[in-house]
Amino acid sequence: GAGGGGPDMSRMRGQDNSPSTLLSEQENLALFGLLERKSTTLASAVCQLYLAVPGNASQWTKEYSGVVCFIKDNPRRSYFIRVYNLQEGKQLWEQELYNQFRYCTPRPYFHTFTADECQAGLNFADDYEGEKFQAVIEEKIQQRHSRQEKRHNTGHHSTPDSGKRQCVPLPPPPTGSGSHGPAAPMGATSIQNPEITSFRYRSMPTAAPAPSAPAPDKKGKKSKQNAKKKLTKADIGIPSNFQHVSHVGWDPDNGFDVNQMDPDLKKFFNQAGITEEQLTDVETSKVIHDFLDSQGGLDAVKEVIRKQDAAPAPRPPARGALPQPPPGPPPSRGRQGPLP
Repeated sequence: GAGGGGPDMSRMRGQDNSPSTLLSEQENLALFGLLERKSTTLASAVCQLYLAVPGNASQWTKEYSGVVCFIKDNPRRSYFIRVYNLQEGKQLWEQELYNQFRYCTPRPYFHTFTADECQAGLNFADDYEGEKFQAVIEEKIQQRHSRQEKRHNTGHHSTPDSGKRQCVPLPPPPTGSGSHGPAAPMGATSIQNPEITSFRYRSMPTAAPAPSAPAPDKKGKKSKQNAKKKLTKADIGIPSNFQHVSHVGWDPDNGFDVNQMDPDLKKFFNQAGITEEQLTDVETSKVIHDFLDSQGGLDAVKEVIRKQDAAPAPRPPARGALPQPPPGPPPSRGRQGPLP
């Protein structure tokens, strides 16, 4: 552009690039600087990339930690999911969106798709970033489908890339607690590393956690070159203790944190007759969390409470009431993971 520092400066400023909310402005600019010329990131998020590698496809193996971007690559006239390492300043992995690309979301924080070589999973540090990433990709897939429909209707048949790209049965998402029983082999699926258990309160400074429980053999599996190295902020641009936590203070390994719970949420649960025991039970809390998620999360709860406080209504509106979750398994099950 005129008076600027050439086209690269505008790329570095990231005018059209979508930043990650977990990265600082500097880190986002560094990320945008890694993009190829005339490429734009439409969504960026801190995450871990898991692959169900051939020969071991019954379980997830962690490949990389970094920032995932959904890229519009103008020179190649295509869209890509690319993972970058900010510390080393390089691209680690990519997958192009092909004709029959399907994007699946078995969990708000864990999304899967079929890559060229195997199944791939993105484990997001933040639910909201994951949801935004999903929305942008699905919008693009939808646009592509509409265009193909039009072409199809005018007689120009594109070659179908048929069925092999569907959402196939996959290993369960990595949860780390062993709460899904033998179906989730601890070895490669656990994300419950000592360094990533206390990511819950991002604003609270935390001392580097000591390796409390031995992380089952996953440590030595994919990172031989740095077997002992922890995820550091420099690696991915966020606090080193990486764990996905939804904005209602729930995590898949320990349920809801009743001590640090938002007062409105606590009030909401009390009114719905949900007990502390149910909130901390792994299986039951997941049902509650998924329901909350489907109703609009914490914002929706606050809205309900706000309306109650404004109006003299003795009870919350019926549609805001939580269904009684099914009785959970005995508390001992699924609680093997280290407590927060």
